[in-house]
Amino acid sequence: MKKVLLALSLFAVVGTANAQWHHHGGYYRGGGYYGGGNWVAPLILGGVIGYEINRANQQVIVQQPPVIVQSQPVLQQPPYGYHWEEMIDPATNTRKIVLVPN
Repeated sequence: MKKVLLALSLFAVVGTANAQWHHHGGYYRGGGYYGGGNWVAPLILGGVIGYEINRANQQVIVQQPPVIVQSQPVLQQPPYGYHWEEMIDPATNTRKIVLVPN
């Protein structure tokens, strides 16, 4: 419905721009008509209407935030005489994997 109203208003503006030349502020010299300037307002109004039509047709694209998956660290083979052991750090109350001698 909006497009139909915009199109009708655009045709109304164009119709007023096509007024007869000999009734409006210009003058006739020799073989041509000079003066006028009645095209500026319809040009601006047509540009505004065209911009609104273009803006109404734009699609909104919503991009989902990326999902970050953190994997567990891969433990290497401990050196001879040591082994990996999971402990709780009392300072931060977090679990840590440490290298402990046998």
